[in-house]
Amino acid sequence: MGDKQKSNLLITTLKHELIQAREEAKHWELLATTDDLTGLHNRRMLYDVDKKISERRSTSNSNELTLLFIDLDDFGKLNKKFGDDVGDEALRLLGKTIRKNIRETDIAIRKGGDEFVIILMGSTPELASETVVKRLQLMLDGELSLRIGDNNIPIRGSIGVFSYDQSVSPFENLKQADELMRIQKLARKASMVNPPVQNITL
Repeated sequence: MGDKQKSNLLITTLKHELIQAREEAKHWELLATTDDLTGLHNRRMLYDVDKKISERRSTSNSNELTLLFIDLDDFGKLNKKFGDDVGDEALRLLGKTIRKNIRETDIAIRKGGDEFVIILMGSTPELASETVVKRLQLMLDGELSLRIGDNNIPIRGSIGVFSYDQSVSPFENLKQADELMRIQKLARKASMVNPPVQNITL
């Protein structure tokens, strides 16, 4: 084998090893940012979410971003009554439901515990409230449930809807959406005691 052939073989080998190294790096990055229980992104993604948004903006027809903050109702009571395994199954079911109701370009994160974050690309809060939020809230108002033995356990939750502001940190956006979610949660709990007078929209 001549020197030129050896050089070409070395270059080809190095290119192959570089491609393989990049693929392995992506694989480990995916594992590091994936929640084992739900298959959604985990909390680590929040530190890189602005980068992820920038990467996905090119596939969106609008620069608008909407942040959804989801928190299950009385999740601690569910765990206490039925056990952690049932609680984990409820979280898996919600993760699956979220994936079914968003697009590939959207970003879904399990922040921790029973808190979930969704960033909808190219959507205003008003548009989201008429589409994704409406579907998810119907599910979280009783349509989503687990069958455990003779028990049909509804999975209920509240959603905060916030217009994502890239001029501040992701965690400041989360704080604002969290506050809106808590307002909705209080309103929903009040409506279970007293008949609702009017619909509450965010």
